[in-house]
Amino acid sequence: MQVFWEKIGVLSPIYRLVGRGLSDSEIADALELTEIRVSECVAWMEHFLRCKDRNQIGSRRITSTDDDDVVEFP
Repeated sequence: MQVFWEKIGVLSPIYRLVGRGLSDSEIADALELTEIRVSECVAWMEHFLRCKDRNQIGSRRITSTDDDDVVEFP
């Protein structure tokens, strides 16, 4: 099941740019999105990955016991 962020095609690019240390406004400029949209996506990733802050996002990989359910961000 795809989440909203995957459907609009910004999840992976935002994830990579957060991992590089860019701010929400820098990411928004790079991807031609609004800063609010980027902030919401980052907040969703923090919640989904159970991260305390955006600095932890880049080091996460979520797996389950079933190989089909591996969620890995590039």
